[in-house]
Amino acid sequence: MSQPEITRCNPPELHVPVDNLYTHVVSVQGGRLHRIGGMVAVDQAGANIAVGDMAGQIRACYEQVTTALAAVGCGWDNVIHIYTFTTDMDAYLVAEREIASSYLGDSPPASTLVQVSRLVEADWLVEVQVDAVG
Repeated sequence: MSQPEITRCNPPELHVPVDNLYTHVVSVQGGRLHRIGGMVAVDQAGANIAVGDMAGQIRACYEQVTTALAAVGCGWDNVIHIYTFTTDMDAYLVAEREIASSYLGDSPPASTLVQVSRLVEADWLVEVQVDAVG
């Protein structure tokens, strides 16, 4: 199977993406779509990790997404949309700036970021889901 063609653009009529952590429009030609379900800060046994630590939970979620992407032969450059749910937007935004760019690189995906009142487990501060094509 040939590699998909992924095109990212930020139309000049739209605002410049905040901190270059997302792209307004991502188009795909070819390839296979992979939907990676919501990843949260739990270890392989299902125990909560980084409790109370927003940065630690973001890293844990991104590492789990990395593992899931690898399982289907993809990496972060194959991600076309990232969906993030957090229980504390202010804390998330502070921590994200330090962490996200090391995963998302210079060609970030489209992005959705939402604050929710809580996630399934009260100790979870972040949940990350991605769509990738490969």
